[in-house]
Amino acid sequence: MTWQGFADEYAPTGAIRLGSWSMETAREDLVTCRATIAFSDTIMSVQATASGPIGAMTSILHDIGAPVQIVRLHQREVDGTVTTFLLCENDGRQCWAYGDGATGDEASLNALIAGANRLLVAG
Repeated sequence: MTWQGFADEYAPTGAIRLGSWSMETAREDLVTCRATIAFSDTIMSVQATASGPIGAMTSILHDIGAPVQIVRLHQREVDGTVTTFLLCENDGRQCWAYGDGATGDEASLNALIAGANRLLVAG
């Protein structure tokens, strides 16, 4: 499989696309995350407060109708780029997804979006 084939399979561009993302500290060791997300032809501003950005994105995806549960997470850094591999699940269906970024949080958010897109197609 070529790298492009791998990326097309495990990090597909789909109905859900992340635009902007910001995070600020909140009460009791929580963070409030705000995002602009496109879901099909609808662009929306959303926010969630959680224990971290992965929890916030999981909550946001649930709220927009694309729930994802993380079953497994693997992460590694190579040459300054962090790559996250997630085994995602929804309604008994599972799929692997990947994302990369400059930080572990960025890579995980990209992997969650990829997982949500893969689960939408599989459903």
